[in-house]
Amino acid sequence: MQLLNRIGRYLVAGTLLDHIAKGFIKLRKRIDYLLGIWARKLLFSKCEVVNNRIFIMTYDFQYSCNPAAIAAELIRRELPVEIYWAVKKESNLEEFPPEIKTVPYRSYTMYQVQATAKIWIDNAFNCIWDDMPKKKTQYYFNTWHGSMGIKRLTSNSNKLWLHRSKRANKRTDFMISNSQFENDVYTGTFWPNVPTLLYGHPRNDMLFHPEAFSAYRREICQLFDISVDDRIMLYAPTFRDDGDLSCFDVDYAALKQTLEQRFGGNWVIFVRLHYKNRKRDETFDKPWLKDGGIIPDMQKLLAVADAGITDYSSWAYDYLLTRRPLFLYAPDLEKYDSDRGFYYPLETTPFPVSKSNEQLQQSILNLDTEKYLKNCEAFLKEKGCVEDGHAAQRVVDQIVKQMGL
Repeated sequence: MQLLNRIGRYLVAGTLLDHIAKGFIKLRKRIDYLLGIWARKLLFSKCEVVNNRIFIMTYDFQYSCNPAAIAAELIRRELPVEIYWAVKKESNLEEFPPEIKTVPYRSYTMYQVQATAKIWIDNAFNCIWDDMPKKKTQYYFNTWHGSMGIKRLTSNSNKLWLHRSKRANKRTDFMISNSQFENDVYTGTFWPNVPTLLYGHPRNDMLFHPEAFSAYRREICQLFDISVDDRIMLYAPTFRDDGDLSCFDVDYAALKQTLEQRFGGNWVIFVRLHYKNRKRDETFDKPWLKDGGIIPDMQKLLAVADAGITDYSSWAYDYLLTRRPLFLYAPDLEKYDSDRGFYYPLETTPFPVSKSNEQLQQSILNLDTEKYLKNCEAFLKEKGCVEDGHAAQRVVDQIVKQMGL
């Protein structure tokens, strides 16, 4: 009787029906996923590999990050290759060079191209996400998307992500690294048996060519209708797995005033939230406050920014190569460290760490430039960084070798 009463209460509340419905949806998704794997193996396992074909996919489906720099080098050399790039509806197709052919994500065409491409290029787990069959004559280059990043990879709370990442060691042929530190992270996580190519990160090559900075600055300033003489502060925090964005509470007005007091000039603040958190409503109602999220390639912003603020994002360790001032604003430091974890303490970086707006303002006002530069050099040396502005050339040399061109 008690069991019947309990079932009755569940039915009235809709709880039992909800659980059954969710169970069926979960089961259906699992069946669809397994059927998809079976279909791809049946359709594409025997496809002949096209020796000069390259397939690229980035985690944001934009022309960005390390794969974009590699593609640009391939195009610059005018090599006889076919370059295909997986895109979604929200991808900014105007950013893609005409030499690149875009294919819709998870379309038949995409899978066909991936099945026949001699080279796969990726900056996450994209190419193995759908368990696409990979032939022995295909080569998978993973560039990842961080530089000496402080966040632990293995602490990702997404179980599906962790499950699918287990394929990485078996499928990947080369990991692209910019430091001995990254080598150790790769071999200590998902790629213990994968060769690491200590080449540097192609996306950082532009940071070693200051002659191009003025062109990037003119492009950015024209787009945002600001003067080329304005100084730019880039604030770009990383995402939060739990969706709590209360830590993104920078006092922009006070920040602008502090920057102008410390460094002089007229400062414009660019706010670029991580793409996972970009749905958050952000009001850009001041002429000196801009939405940096409309720029697909963040490296352009790094090239023109006169200073930066982040929390735990790996772009800090790209920006470090410019030796310009960068500050860490981390009001949720203890929580983030507990949830995700760090490879090394935040305080061991060259960057001043603040947990409140008041501390951030004091860090800016009290910046010792000479000490900061000395700490930057020591950090790069300690991590075994090899960046020199020629990473894309080295990666393309390896691609050419594998293709036999």
